[in-house]
Amino acid sequence: MLVETNDKDLGEEDISQPYVQDVIRDGQGHTTKLIIQKGAVFKKQLEVPVDRVQEIVPARNSASGSGHVLLDIDEREAETLNARGLEEVASEEEHQETLLGEVEKDLPTVEGVRAMEVQREIGNDQVDAQPLSPGTQARPSFWLRLLGPGFLAGMAGNDSSAVASYSVDGAQVGFGHLWLMLLSTPLYQAVQYACAQVGRLTQKGFSEVLREHYGRPSAVVASLALIIANIALITADLVAIGSGFQLLTNINWVWFVVPIALVLWYLTVFNNFETLKKIFILMSLGFVVYIITDIMARPDWGAILSNTFIPHIDFNFASISSAVALLGATISPYNIYWQVQGEKEERRPGTMQQKLRLAFWDIGIGVVSGNLIAYCIIICTATTLFTYHKTIATAADAALALVSIMGPAAKYLFAIGLIGAGLVAIPVLLASTSYAVTGTFGWPAGLSKKPWQSEGFYLILTGALILSLVLALCHLDPIQLILWANIISGVLAPVLVVFLLLVGNNRQIMQQRTFGWISNLLLVLTVLIMAAAAIILFYGLLTGQQ
Repeated sequence: MLVETNDKDLGEEDISQPYVQDVIRDGQGHTTKLIIQKGAVFKKQLEVPVDRVQEIVPARNSASGSGHVLLDIDEREAETLNARGLEEVASEEEHQETLLGEVEKDLPTVEGVRAMEVQREIGNDQVDAQPLSPGTQARPSFWLRLLGPGFLAGMAGNDSSAVASYSVDGAQVGFGHLWLMLLSTPLYQAVQYACAQVGRLTQKGFSEVLREHYGRPSAVVASLALIIANIALITADLVAIGSGFQLLTNINWVWFVVPIALVLWYLTVFNNFETLKKIFILMSLGFVVYIITDIMARPDWGAILSNTFIPHIDFNFASISSAVALLGATISPYNIYWQVQGEKEERRPGTMQQKLRLAFWDIGIGVVSGNLIAYCIIICTATTLFTYHKTIATAADAALALVSIMGPAAKYLFAIGLIGAGLVAIPVLLASTSYAVTGTFGWPAGLSKKPWQSEGFYLILTGALILSLVLALCHLDPIQLILWANIISGVLAPVLVVFLLLVGNNRQIMQQRTFGWISNLLLVLTVLIMAAAAIILFYGLLTGQQ
């Protein structure tokens, strides 16, 4: 018999369904426990006491199967279950005692209990919880919790392809495009915050929203383009991380990619979202080395400020194509999918308005931090490689070229930053790929779920990583991979932002919280700039100017 819970907390809508594998009886022949099996690859077994069975629904006819069992297991209890192995579910009496203890600990007031009851009855995260008290915002733990999917998106935006784009831009154009980083910051913030609003208010992934309101074909086309671009970027990132370790150890990069892939897979699949978030926030500290490298380079800060606040436009194709790559590396399609789903999964305290405000600051910190790192990379390569007329094609080339100018320390610092960039970006790329596919087919998804709860999501994630690893070991040219990934992303990004505008201004979807005029204006500007960038990119490819 198949197994169900009231809120589908055991992954009943997944590609594999939970079912009764065995029945345990006592000496008198009475049923005492059910053995529940879930998952074909990521297997999980549960021993469920019979008093947790709410209802047994027999099959209406022989053709419809063997019926199903309805269990009394709620979302909070399902979250406490382990990622693998055999586990015993508490009896009804033990469960009630635990639930009452949690209520007394977390929600001791009458108002809190009422709020919990309302949320349970409605079963929707859109219901406003207890407001944050003024003292809550002063605790250090609050600031740690503030950093979430927005911060990780900002850091992951500086993946190896982005680091290469920023390095090449600085080496070719000098400080000439620093003003674009200033321009892209509010546009990037607007796009990511719009994604957070959609995820928080709809409690659905971006592919789910597209499929339900604009048809499955639109979700499929966007997903296919995103998958191809992401696979290329993941492959390039694996090679880049390996290249970073090669710079540090002088051991060929090939020996590093398989262990790196295995470690990242394990961390992403078998750690809960909160643990994963802390790990990747820690990894993102590696980007600080780019700031240190800037200090070592001793740049001309007067020229930097002038080029930051005064636009310098050069109409030769090399400069324009470099600007296109820079903008494309900043506003990435995969971050759109990541931010919508990430905000859906992120648990923020307070009312709806407070949750959105926290999301705004989370995204703001990520956007400013990510663009600051990009800004520092451009300054470093402009101060050194542009000044000394050094040409490069990759971030690894930049690290090697810096040795003759700044000494071996610069190479090691740049290599550490390159490794950190890939380690943070790959899980985001993998997750966004899986979000796109599962949303298109209506499967449950999320890094907050256990592998056996969302088996389809984690199998897609695993498959994407294996395919990328195979391509990396085939010694494909990472520069060509990045080029084609940027071409696909350049076309997809403005299309996704158009869909974002449609969703955000659709009252049927967003109800009373449609986008404001400032958000709409910034999103329209983003579409126009990204569309122009894509047209210029294709013009260069067609005329052979690249």
